[in-house]
Amino acid sequence: MTRAREEAVAAFKQRIGYRFRNEELLERALTHASGTRKRGVGNNERLEFLGDRVLGLAIAHILYERHDTVPEGELSRMLSSLVRRDVCLSVAQALDIAPALKLAGRGKKRTIVTDNILGDACEAVIGAIYLDGGMDAAAQFIKTNWKELLDKAPEARKDAKTVAQEWAARRAMPMPAYEIINQSGPDHAPEFTVRMDVQGKASTEGTAGTRRLAEQNAAAAFLKREKIWK
Repeated sequence: MTRAREEAVAAFKQRIGYRFRNEELLERALTHASGTRKRGVGNNERLEFLGDRVLGLAIAHILYERHDTVPEGELSRMLSSLVRRDVCLSVAQALDIAPALKLAGRGKKRTIVTDNILGDACEAVIGAIYLDGGMDAAAQFIKTNWKELLDKAPEARKDAKTVAQEWAARRAMPMPAYEIINQSGPDHAPEFTVRMDVQGKASTEGTAGTRRLAEQNAAAAFLKREKIWK
């Protein structure tokens, strides 16, 4: 580990407010697949898988306890708004996780830190905390870093694509169409740019690490431009 990364990891430990008993778990959570020689070994892919499920369960439990009179459908809507990839990305950015990540090589082979990589690393850290300290420790990390979003959960709206479809349906218009217009990056960290077309309206575009999120971003751009969303 370089001196710069060693300092970045130490600073990251302070920001997350959790002390690992098994430091190897944190190191693995911060190691992207490009930073290991063998695919699937010693990187954060498996921890990301686990952290995603822990996040969902923890948020569901918090919502269940906080909103004891809210029906299942509304709880599901709030849950969906809190576990999206872009939410994990915003938490990763707030924690400034990027400098602590272990990525591939230098020069032309150096891995570019994408939104997808940051979001995955955030979920991997949750998985690592869960394995190291149990559900209570993971839930505390989530409560702390999702606090503002949890407080606003009752105001959570439907996702952008759904709102755009309903808007078009009310006007008896064809459903919005989505098309990938560009895909770049390596297989493990792709970037998709999607164009959204609505009859009689100028197209909008969205870019993200997955096609689904790129479509959501294109729809959100449309809703904001048309003043449907503020």
